[in-house]
Amino acid sequence: MKISGKDAVSILAKHGSIVQLHRKDNTNKFWSYKLKSGSNAEFAFDPNTTRHLFIRFDQEPPTVPGVDKIENLTSTSISTALDRVFSGGKHKAKFKALIFDEATLLKVMNELG
Repeated sequence: MKISGKDAVSILAKHGSIVQLHRKDNTNKFWSYKLKSGSNAEFAFDPNTTRHLFIRFDQEPPTVPGVDKIENLTSTSISTALDRVFSGGKHKAKFKALIFDEATLLKVMNELG
């Protein structure tokens, strides 16, 4: 079953021991989350999407089944909203990927941690 931004918000709220809401953009375009251990990776997405879940990562996402359309953003102009929700330094939007479902989202978090 496909996952949306709205679904991801609910899923991540249930996994507070692994990840925490980090920042919300003041226009509500992007929300960022930070892993609580390991790499302390950050990722962000639009919480209002209803059809797909594209996540922006501060590091290359793992290549696991269910992660598709990985795109390197380092030479691309990105939204200023993304600049506002990432911490900065090594934590900025560098990659974008489509996440297919809940199981994939959880696997990605575990791999990044």
